[in-house]
Amino acid sequence: MYISSLKIRNFRNFDRSKFVFKKGVNTILGENGSGKTNALYALRLLLDDSLPRNITKLRDSDFCRNLKTWKGHWIIISVEFDELSAHEGCQTLKHNTGHMDGSEKGTLTFYYRPCLRVRQSLFDANGDRAKSKELIDNINIDDYEVLFTGRSSTDFLLEDNYKNLVGDFDTLIFPQPNDKDLKSYGVKISPLHEEVSFTFVKALRDVVSDLKNYRHSPLIELLKGVASDISDVDAEKITNLVAELNSNISELDEIKQVSKGIQDTLHNTVGYTFSPTIDIESSLPSELNKLLQKLSLTVGDNFVDGYSGDLSELSLGGANLIYLALKLLEYERKQDIDKAAQFLVIEEPEAHIHTHIQKTLFENHSVGKTQVFLSTHSTHISSAAEISDMNILGLSENVVDVYQPSFGLGKDECSRIERYLNATRSTLLFAKGVILVEGDAELILIPSLVKKVLGVSLDELGVSLISMDSAFFEHISKLFCEERIRKNCAIITDSDTSIVALHINPLEDTPLQKSCRNSQISGIQRKTKLDEYVQENQYIQAFYAKHTFEVDFLLEDNSIEVIETLSSIYSKESSIKKSKKLLKSSDTDIFGIEILRLANKEGKGWFSLLLSEKISSETYMPKYIMDALAFSCKNKLAEPILHKMCVYRLENEMTLTKEEDKPIQYFEDNLSNKTDCINEFLRACPDDDLTYLIHLLGR
Repeated sequence: MYISSLKIRNFRNFDRSKFVFKKGVNTILGENGSGKTNALYALRLLLDDSLPRNITKLRDSDFCRNLKTWKGHWIIISVEFDELSAHEGCQTLKHNTGHMDGSEKGTLTFYYRPCLRVRQSLFDANGDRAKSKELIDNINIDDYEVLFTGRSSTDFLLEDNYKNLVGDFDTLIFPQPNDKDLKSYGVKISPLHEEVSFTFVKALRDVVSDLKNYRHSPLIELLKGVASDISDVDAEKITNLVAELNSNISELDEIKQVSKGIQDTLHNTVGYTFSPTIDIESSLPSELNKLLQKLSLTVGDNFVDGYSGDLSELSLGGANLIYLALKLLEYERKQDIDKAAQFLVIEEPEAHIHTHIQKTLFENHSVGKTQVFLSTHSTHISSAAEISDMNILGLSENVVDVYQPSFGLGKDECSRIERYLNATRSTLLFAKGVILVEGDAELILIPSLVKKVLGVSLDELGVSLISMDSAFFEHISKLFCEERIRKNCAIITDSDTSIVALHINPLEDTPLQKSCRNSQISGIQRKTKLDEYVQENQYIQAFYAKHTFEVDFLLEDNSIEVIETLSSIYSKESSIKKSKKLLKSSDTDIFGIEILRLANKEGKGWFSLLLSEKISSETYMPKYIMDALAFSCKNKLAEPILHKMCVYRLENEMTLTKEEDKPIQYFEDNLSNKTDCINEFLRACPDDDLTYLIHLLGR
């Protein structure tokens, strides 16, 4: 059997979320703080026998922060099992959780809810809003109880089902708690920790202290029970040796003298009457179980024969690898026990572990009968995962949305996307928004434009810029839709409108005109196809340069930046002068041909690098790029980010205002009111690039 889904309602940063799992390895991806740890902890609350039993008594801070008030609401966590077979080890689990419909499915649900007294009081107050509000206001966390049930078949993620089960906090109408709806609740059962094998490997950061700590060391867990495997003869021999060693140490003259010195000091200080009698004795445990728990790891070096030292001498990565090895050995030992299922949960294994080891670790545990749950924000691990096995977390306004990127995609489509991710180590699965571009120019220059013109990086905005051939746009962008990843994906490409006038009769074209005409025809076909592709999808939008990126960059009156690159391209002043004159032309067919010639001469990638060095706060960003940027951010950015952009623009050279017109003094006088500062920037700098972007962002 295996876990096919996990549903979470009102727990931490999960409002109402569903994870879909398959056999084998399941990967939970997400940025820092998106809820990966919380998702794994929800699983552990249901199935991990290593957690203290009282851990299910939650706190008010465990309720979702999206709730207006936690009081009266329920936390509900549920896992659905599939392929509950007639296997002997599975019988108890199937009996307690199996649905009574002849299927091999079952459900285990955890409820954290107000106790019966509170629920009855809320029901009795139906119709009296004032009384209901008073009752809710007086609820405290001690009024809550824990309930485990099996066989529940109601989807409590649906609002109507939740209201029927818990109550309506808008109308303040609550259900009769004594109505036992087994379909909604399920059947009350005891926790099922003993029925499954569950191994949890925590996030690997600095684990040296855990390896040395008696309570947390996985080595101690492995040593438990080893004493029973040691022969009676060996056990007695060791016990006698320890007893003799304790006696020899305790009888040493040096030890006796220290003991006598302490006793004499006590006598001289408080007298004989009140002084306790003391002695110093060696107390190594003679019981074999306790003695084995005193064992500790020492580590050596593959390149230094015979050396073995303390764990603290290892690098963080080395210590983490040892910790991981111990936990995986613990997991392998549990496989020998006849349980209904075996679950291996690994939290963020990438910390302090080399990228090659990350990928090897993942691939080595992606086969076998055990179901694996692995959380990560490593592109190396995610690139090796199958998207059909992924759940991606997206954090927005402190609430998590969970995406299944393979939903509705065929096997071949998934395979193509996986090969691309494996080859590129792409960050697109972790971003808040994505911009797809087709060339080196955009890949190199757009980050520079955003940083130099707006004063922030794409990383600060949570936007990933991904370069790919236009042929791959449709394959990758199809990940972004209502059924899969609900994040915005902007596609930036060229319209390739001809930069020279074309004859009515194509037969009259010069070689240059013929080339431009062919590009324009291809551009029209590409645009028509792309517009049709994105038309019904609110999460994808295409943005077009009228001609090409380089030409449109010049169209924004950025000739100065291009001219400044000429000294890096030419050594002769005459060549620089000639090119400069062409670039300063107002005719597209003149400056357009020249900038494309320069790009082809140097190579588009290298020319873009030269140009990126000349970008400044005075550079104009092409409007279609700002349109794409705003869309990828879902047309909204937090006020602190917008305020930072405004301050940057005011503190650097701007092309639209005189120095005396800059509202920098207003910003200095209103440090605490970011909203007013942003509005003042919009008023004082109506034609600035940032003003255009802020309006795109809904202000």
